Amino acid sequence: MKRGVFLVLSGLLLSAVCAVAAPAAPKAPADDDKEGTIAGTTVPRHQGGYIGVEIKNGTFRITFYNEKKKPVPADKTSAVLRWPVHYQPNSERTELLPTDDPAVLASDYPVKPPHAFKLHITLMLSSSSDVESYVIDFPG
Repeated sequence: MKRGVFLVLSGLLLSAVCAVAAPAAPKAPADDDKEGTIAGTTVPRHQGGYIGVEIKNGTFRITFYNEKKKPVPADKTSAVLRWPVHYQPNSERTELLPTDDPAVLASDYPVKPPHAFKLHITLMLSSSSDVESYVIDFPG
């Protein structure tokens, strides 16, 4: 009987030591630590963060992102986009306004193909002269 108790206790002690000595499993990064993805063409902003410019359902959308590429509410109330077209001498223009999604500014103006041009972006606040401007090569 003493031998059986000794073997059981030895086995428990050995299991406990092995469990303590085993390396901890690597911790999966939290969702807040993972970098997100940006929809459309990525444009780094001057004061930090990003905007994503895309054509969705034939119209322009701009989505605002933080430094970790997670969507954040738009800090601008509107945007004006201008791009050259092949069918007339003047450039096309449209204004993007807030949508139901606080991170997105969108337009109802249809964008005719081809969708490869130099895009001029101006982000504005309605109550101040705080303006940001960008010029990008928008891919098709």
